[in-house]
Amino acid sequence: MAELMFGLGQTKKKKEAEAKVTQTKKSIWQYQGRPDEAVESQVRSQQHNREKSEKATRMTTKTNLREVNMAVETVESGVRKEQHEREKNWKETGRNQKTAN
Repeated sequence: MAELMFGLGQTKKKKEAEAKVTQTKKSIWQYQGRPDEAVESQVRSQQHNREKSEKATRMTTKTNLREVNMAVETVESGVRKEQHEREKNWKETGRNQKTAN
């Protein structure tokens, strides 16, 4: 029976020692912070997330710009069409004058 009591006492001391070690580690981690939560890594992750969001907006902008409908008549296209017709008529009159001479 004495041996059993001695074993229980050893287990109790071992558990107390382990609890003290874990408490010390917790206090050190709270003071110094975890290595994966260092300031540099946080800044890098922020930069990485910012860059990813910028790339995503750039990509969505490109896909949205592909969907432009060019069949819609605009003022500029009307002016160009008019100029093109004028040029065609001018060239045709020039050809007709050559054949007439």
